[in-house]
Amino acid sequence: MRKSFIGNLTTIILYLLFIVGIICLFFIPDLYNILSDKYVDLFNNHSIYYKIAFYTCYILSLSIIFFLTKIFNNIYKDTPFKIEIVKYLKIIACIFMLLAIIIAIKVIFIPTILSLAMIVVTFIASLSFYVLGQVFKCAINYKEEVDYTI
Repeated sequence: MRKSFIGNLTTIILYLLFIVGIICLFFIPDLYNILSDKYVDLFNNHSIYYKIAFYTCYILSLSIIFFLTKIFNNIYKDTPFKIEIVKYLKIIACIFMLLAIIIAIKVIFIPTILSLAMIVVTFIASLSFYVLGQVFKCAINYKEEVDYTI
């Protein structure tokens, strides 16, 4: 299938996000300090658990972008009805659930309204990707049944 302008633009944006995300991984403490409010502690003043959770969430977010790129390329390369796409969607659903769990643990120690909102958003995203994976799985089964009857 040929990519439309929006498809090409989405591919470029996903690749840019992934590349910039990997580059910024090496500068997290500096970026954190530059972009944070004056009332927020510097990155190096936080506990080791906070830093581990922060890096874990960052890497999990990069992996979501990576799998979205793989899904997008698979759809346009061949057909959207491949079992790999279902696998990638389920992996993304699990990653979003892990993010929700990590943020929920953070809320126990540092409660904020924004963190509570992020738990809800990541949980709903997890459910959404899981449901989408199930829809693709059913579509693949229907396609295989149709292919066998022809």
